[in-house]
Amino acid sequence: MAMTGQGDSVAVERRLGRAVLFLQQQAPMVTNNVIRADIATLLLAGQAMDFASRMHGYGRITNAQAIRHFARLSGIPESILSLQVLPVLKQANVIDFTLDSDGVVQSVEEFVGVGGTVIQQTFRVLGQLRPSEEELALLHSVEIASWAPLTKTQHLDQIVRLGISDRAAARGFEISLATSINRRVFSSDLNEDVIFNPHVWGTNQIQMASFLRNLPPGERDALLSICEQASTKPGSTLDAVGGNPSILKSARKVGLIQTGTVKSNASGVPLSQTYVFSPLIQTADDQSTTTEALHLRKLFIAHILFGREKAMLGRGRINDPVVLVSKLLNYGSVGPATNIGTDYHLLESHGVVQVEELPNGRAFLKLVKEEIVRDGLDWLKASIGNVPGEGSSLKVENAPGMFVTPEEDRSKLADDAASDEITTATILELRKEVQRAVRSESPFGR
Repeated sequence: MAMTGQGDSVAVERRLGRAVLFLQQQAPMVTNNVIRADIATLLLAGQAMDFASRMHGYGRITNAQAIRHFARLSGIPESILSLQVLPVLKQANVIDFTLDSDGVVQSVEEFVGVGGTVIQQTFRVLGQLRPSEEELALLHSVEIASWAPLTKTQHLDQIVRLGISDRAAARGFEISLATSINRRVFSSDLNEDVIFNPHVWGTNQIQMASFLRNLPPGERDALLSICEQASTKPGSTLDAVGGNPSILKSARKVGLIQTGTVKSNASGVPLSQTYVFSPLIQTADDQSTTTEALHLRKLFIAHILFGREKAMLGRGRINDPVVLVSKLLNYGSVGPATNIGTDYHLLESHGVVQVEELPNGRAFLKLVKEEIVRDGLDWLKASIGNVPGEGSSLKVENAPGMFVTPEEDRSKLADDAASDEITTATILELRKEVQRAVRSESPFGR
């Protein structure tokens, strides 16, 4: 079964690969066992690439325990790792590996980004796993809804045009709504649901500021400043964004902005901070070896900013995050410091950095994923600039222990009829823009 349809095949492969990773991020919120069974191949593809991504930057890993630990963090048990995940990743030229005489993994050498970007390699892994027609329909439903808001009839027609049967298209579409990866809003003018994905705002055809300025004044004023601040100052705190809290919550729920929340219980008192980011911009994402569908840049900058803010409150020691991150990027390591061994486990678990402990209890923080840290530095400079004065050490007494992703954030936001009406109007207006663009044969056309 072909996995690409009309249009540029490379672009479609990228969008389908990214759709797998979108689903991977949504997976923790999918609790229905029947649904999980029906999309098991897609979930396995996402887990496999999440596992490979965590190892990216290490080259060859010979510590079997570390390999198993990375797998567990991706939700992969050891039996599945050796029997299915590693062979599939090898067939897709993402990794190579060795097993001992008992079939236990001994080493893994990763080639993430070597033969293509992460999202391209995700597509190849998917091909090795041979998804069902219904699973393929789900992926197409996700990528179509990420491309443009369409009526349900138009949405299903687009899936069928890609060579999917009517029955499978309907089932894939139903699963997309059951998993909440796709959303729907009702259009009274059309007397039909309009289907969209929270990632639709990141397509390269949508110039966010220009589009929002074309909305009526009420909607425009409520959303424009929120979106512009998220774009120009990535990592701004939710409180700093300001505006009507209900409108802000609704913008988060439909994906106009994304948020990541850092949580800590290290001091014995629960602490959290929520940071605001722009939607994933697919054009820029296509040019990266990694993909921000996995939220690694958000995780990195939120972790560093969390340390800075607690330092400002007298509870931490990151006084100048730009200096700190610049040194990590330029020299490949920072330290030594005692707290490196305890405060950076969240970043280490995603393979962004590595902690190297010394016999005296102190430790160095070593760079692993250069692209993530380099982009994170750019985001930091845009968000806070350089902080003059004191030097930086690495003590974060309220060490981050959890990161709440944008997908998790959206799943927990309750409905608010008044504010949701504004974002619903925005989605329906975007649908009209798409229709006008298609009639003009713009890049909106599929």
